[in-house]
Amino acid sequence: MGSAGPQQPGLTRGAVLPPQVEEAGHVFLLMKKDYRISRNVRLAWVLSRLHQVIRAVPEPELVKSENELDVLSILPNGWQPDEPVQPRPYLLVPSTQVTFLARQYRFVIELDLSPSTGIVDDSTGEIIFDEVFHALSRCLVGLLRPFRIPGSDIIYQPEIFVTIQVYSSIIGLQSHQVKLRLSLGVA
Repeated sequence: MGSAGPQQPGLTRGAVLPPQVEEAGHVFLLMKKDYRISRNVRLAWVLSRLHQVIRAVPEPELVKSENELDVLSILPNGWQPDEPVQPRPYLLVPSTQVTFLARQYRFVIELDLSPSTGIVDDSTGEIIFDEVFHALSRCLVGLLRPFRIPGSDIIYQPEIFVTIQVYSSIIGLQSHQVKLRLSLGVA
């Protein structure tokens, strides 16, 4: 076999496992911002570390990291949200769930504001048109809400780019079918 390649932070190759190394139940990884990381690269990361000991990268090191993928948090099997997680090594096994988080996300939302949305919903008594905007509002608030990465103190708030397209056949322009497009970026 050839060389295993350079040592990556958060990985101990060929280490003899002490009995206290627990299997990882869920691993959260942060992808590099500068370019898209393919599913093949993500799969290669998992396969190259399978049955290896991994560690979360300390938060201060994340800021200066040049790695394509950094381990943010590792949760043991059976972890509950009210349980604290101590940073320690874990074993990556086939049953470990792996979540890849990006630093930027792009969403396209298309709204149907055709005349059929002007009717009253029998079950709620609301005009469907109003319900569309209430749902859009809840969706945008949810997308923008930061959250803590489970098992860590890291508050995750990626850059969000949203394009909203609106379809309506009743807007009084030259064409009978119109799509309006609004793009928003939130950092």
